[in-house]
Amino acid sequence: MTRKLTIALIALLLLTAPALADVVRTVHSEYYTVQGTNKAEIYNDLRHNSPLNKGDDTYQAHTRTSIRTTYKILQRGNQCQIKDVVVHLDLTYLYPKLLHSVDYETRTWWKDFYGQLEEHELIHGEISSKAAHRLDDILENLGPGDCGGYKNIIKVKIKQVMDRMKQDQAAYDKLVEHGLKQDRNMGRYP
Repeated sequence: MTRKLTIALIALLLLTAPALADVVRTVHSEYYTVQGTNKAEIYNDLRHNSPLNKGDDTYQAHTRTSIRTTYKILQRGNQCQIKDVVVHLDLTYLYPKLLHSVDYETRTWWKDFYGQLEEHELIHGEISSKAAHRLDDILENLGPGDCGGYKNIIKVKIKQVMDRMKQDQAAYDKLVEHGLKQDRNMGRYP
């Protein structure tokens, strides 16, 4: 991991630390196998057999994010208030895994390549984490309101945070060209 990435991740973790009790975060890693015993074969297999294809674009790694909330709504007369908010964040990282042993040169290349994939996806995870904490803060600080539209207000707040997270994810991918320019932009995002 590069020094800039380490510093950026530590800063992100410190910024999100106060709300940790209200965000339940689970992290999983999954792998798909990659054929090949040299750089050209591995690259070709990644390009043609990656499970992450969108049109003409192929991605070698991916971060799946699921955010859901649990809460109670207390009613006093016409007024409702949200209580006991818990935001559940599930992150699943999908990475390639070499099926065959490779020579030293190829292994060194693979470790560098894999490290860049991992750096890129971990930042996607941190963007998701920031969104989960933002959602928790917004819902925890949501004041009382008329019960007639209170649930709808909560849904709108959740949708706003989720839409913002999707925009932030897309902006990050655009900035670093899905990881191709990862090192060049480490200090600027997220």
